Amino acid sequence: MNTDAMEILLARLFASPNELDQFLRDREGYAKHCGLTHPQVMEVLKIDAASLRFAANSFERKRRARH
Repeated sequence: MNTDAMEILLARLFASPNELDQFLRDREGYAKHCGLTHPQVMEVLKIDAASLRFAANSFERKRRARH
């Protein structure tokens, strides 16, 4: 399993609201473009949008608190 591609995808989603919006508009295409394997793409498609947004917002609050 290519864990690096999955980690990079998640980091991009959590670091940028624009990336998250792009992903949510075309999850499968975005995931494939990031180099995920078919099984990884299938796993990413299971993640609900609310959970992704919650995590992204949480990371953003933590980044702001450090500055």
